[in-house]
Amino acid sequence: MDGRSNPFRELDELIQRMNQQFGEFSGSFETESMLATDVSADVADQGDQLVVTVDLPGYSQDDIDLTVDREMLTISAEYEESEAEETAQYHRQERRRESVRRQIPLPEEIKAQEASASYNNGVLTVTLPKLEPEESGGYQIDVE
Repeated sequence: MDGRSNPFRELDELIQRMNQQFGEFSGSFETESMLATDVSADVADQGDQLVVTVDLPGYSQDDIDLTVDREMLTISAEYEESEAEETAQYHRQERRRESVRRQIPLPEEIKAQEASASYNNGVLTVTLPKLEPEESGGYQIDVE
């Protein structure tokens, strides 16, 4: 990527800030399926690869869905838990549903087909090998 500003990345950051502010406002309202966007993520540049670390406590490996292209990593996770209590006098059933979705713009283009991920103790680690400059689709043209 060149040094130019990416208006879509700036728009994504604005939407994330707005979601956080609305999330703080709506925190007093209880909804059965609230979409959380405040998942913390770290993006580390390790030379030939980017490593993204995301905290997802309470989810299982099967609850997590990842998609990646050359410039964006999308993480979503969802689980539903039910608790039922039954006695001779009444019946009570409670459900809890949690879902998160986060799009993380990547600072460099990556080899999406070579990405890998692991999940251990509530921490998701995604390894994204970088594209070499000659693989990014551009090439040098000699002027004759």
